[in-house]
Amino acid sequence: MNLRIISPQGFTTGDLVTVKHMPKNERFCIIGIKNKPGSEGVAVLKALFNETYIIEKPFSELQSLLIRGLL
Repeated sequence: MNLRIISPQGFTTGDLVTVKHMPKNERFCIIGIKNKPGSEGVAVLKALFNETYIIEKPFSELQSLLIRGLL
């Protein structure tokens, strides 16, 4: 069994998420994380079904797909 350390914001690279203010059928994978001292972390997201769609969103706008049992 593999265990991983959960980061303080609750997201790590490879997590599957949706963005709160976007359509729920748009799903993303976290491919990178940017942390700046004194500010909220930002996730670099790649769309699951669109190879060229890459965006950045703060962690506060993300919802995990795995915790909600959507996958």
